[in-house]
Amino acid sequence: MNTSRFDRAIAKPGHNGTILAMDVLPAGMRAPFQHAWGHLEPGHTMEGHSHAHDEIYFFHSGTGTVIVGDEEAPVSPGLVVEIPGDTWHTVRNDSEGELLWFALWWPKLP
Repeated sequence: MNTSRFDRAIAKPGHNGTILAMDVLPAGMRAPFQHAWGHLEPGHTMEGHSHAHDEIYFFHSGTGTVIVGDEEAPVSPGLVVEIPGDTWHTVRNDSEGELLWFALWWPKLP
């Protein structure tokens, strides 16, 4: 069995240092998509950005706000958010605890 979980000690800064990030899947596991954990400290906001690929965020722990284009929604564990390609997006941690999610992305489908 090969397992993995988010570990702050080995996560690296992502999005110009605004989040901690690391692979979601165990080392060596192949998948038809890219993946990363995202971690935000209390009161922090991920650098807003867009990219060509479609993406999904799965919120794992904590609470905050996700902004996709001109839409904004509260986030909590269990929420899944679709982010269409070429759409600006960010996540903000409005709470006093950590906010953790994982992202999956892949090239746009025809």
